[in-house]
This record gives sequence, structure tokens and C-alpha cells, in this order.
Amino acid sequence: MTVATAAPLAAQVVRVTVPEENFRKEPVASSANRLATVLEGTTLVVQERQGRWALGELDGWIWAPSVETTDRDGFDLIVSKTGGENLRRAPDADAPRAAILMQGMLLDSLGAEGDWRRVRRSAWIWSASTVETEEGAPPVATDSPPDPAPPSLPDRIVVGSESAGLLVSPDGDTAAVLGPGTDIEVLAREGGWTRVRLEGWVREAATLSPDSADADFTVADLRANPEQFRGRRVDWTVRFVALQRAEAIRRDFYEGEPYFLANLPSRSRDLIYVAVPPELLPAVERLAALQTVDIVARVRAGRSQTGVPILDLIAFR
Repeated sequence: MTVATAAPLAAQVVRVTVPEENFRKEPVASSANRLATVLEGTTLVVQERQGRWALGELDGWIWAPSVETTDRDGFDLIVSKTGGENLRRAPDADAPRAAILMQGMLLDSLGAEGDWRRVRRSAWIWSASTVETEEGAPPVATDSPPDPAPPSLPDRIVVGSESAGLLVSPDGDTAAVLGPGTDIEVLAREGGWTRVRLEGWVREAATLSPDSADADFTVADLRANPEQFRGRRVDWTVRFVALQRAEAIRRDFYEGEPYFLANLPSRSRDLIYVAVPPELLPAVERLAALQTVDIVARVRAGRSQTGVPILDLIAFR
């Protein structure tokens, strides 16, 4: 088997041609390695290419109160604002946005101007979402005429001559296998993946209700059979212990991702990690130590690298 390696190349400048594209820590589509969302018209200096991925340098201005100093992994700053912050093309609140940086993203500091900090970060972007432009070309101005619309893509596709797996996410488990000729509706595209909607019929006798399918397993079951329970929903009463942020060495979380430690009131030794999405972080920050809460979540990992199950918080009940 031949292993692809990143190849250095002479500096190129590319411009993002889609409304939004992910900026990733590694050249792989995974929900765990997103750093930012780069917006249409933003230019990046490409340093390397690996397959259909490009390592691009993103440069812009961020509001100084939204970052904190750090020495983690050789970087100078970290995005500290809850929910992330805009990266702008000039040190002005009215300047066009270049990207939306996620909370916890690490940055190099290039200088300051008033209450603004100029920052830089290199990461990976899907090459098909960019086009090469003149080196050193300025970002597209907001009042310039828009580029011609890209060719429209079909809103329906058909599975080819071989069956295709339907995955819960680009890096997730297989939910179904689609036979040749299956017609499916396109909802979105990202890199080499297409998000689809499929309608069909299933024999009711072969199904379980959501409650019966998800109620009868424990933390011990998750640890013992981690693959079996991935993606399953839980409605649990848990006892909040402490809110933390994931360090770079934690492969089960993205860097800086907020999560809280919890256990089950009846089994204090059954520790679990609960990853917190940005929109629920304010509510979690208000929880008191040892407070009991009812949560709805899905199993991210039945057994993490430390042996503790990880849930993705969906809602509080």
C-alpha cells in the first residue's frame, strides 16, 4: 500500500469559492479536528498539498478581548470567547469577515493595532473549494461584483452500479447500505462527501421504539462494548462534577473543546465525560458542583483513551 505524504510546493495564493468551508487541524474530514469556518472570498497562502487537501495560511484581525495569551504548542494566543469569534480582513468592526474561529483555536500573534490583534494560523482546507489566484492578491472587496456562480450541481443523485454505504457522518458508522440505482436527495456537499436525505419503508416488526432501544444499558455496558453503543441516545440523570477543556493530547476531543465530568447518582464510581456544544455552554457554566441534572445525549465513544465513556450533550430535560 502506498502512503500519501504532504509535498512542499512554491507558495500559491488561493481564494475560497464556496460560501463556507472548514479549516481543519489534519487533512481528514472529522468533526473532532475543525478549527474554523473560512468564508467565501478569503485568500490563503498554500504551503503544502496532500491529495485533495491544501495546507493554507490564514491571516487576519481579531478583537483583542476575545483572545488570551498562551504558550501551548508554540502558539501565542487562544480564542477564549464563548462560541468563537470573527476573524476580519482589517482592524475594524465593519471590515469583511474572513473566517469564524472556534473557541479554543490556537493562533500566532503578528502584531496589534488598538483593540485589535493581527493573527495567523496554518491548517488544512479542501482544495476543490478554492481557486488559485494571483500571488499577493488582496481579498475580494465587499463592493466588487460577485464572481460568476459556479455550475449548479444536481439536487438528486443516484447510487451507481455498486452499493454504497450510508454513514451517520463522514467519519462515523454505517447506518445503511444503499443498493444500485437508489435515488437520494442532496442536502449539502463538503469535500468529497454529500449529505443526503432518503425516504423509505421499514417493517415495523423489525424495529424497537426509541425508549426501548436506548434505555437498557449502563456505563459499564458502554465500556465493555464501545462500538455497539456508539451513536445511541441516552436520557440519563447525572451528577455534575466539574467543567473542563480538552488539552491537545486528548484525541477524543478537539483542542479546547469544553466538556464536563459527571457520574450517576446511584453509581458514583461510574465517571463519564459530556462534551458541551457552544450553545449549551452558558447553561453548563451555571451548574454547581454535585448538582443533579437530567440530560439528553448521544454516545460519542463507549470507551475513550482514558477508559471513560464520552457523550455529546444534546439538551437538558
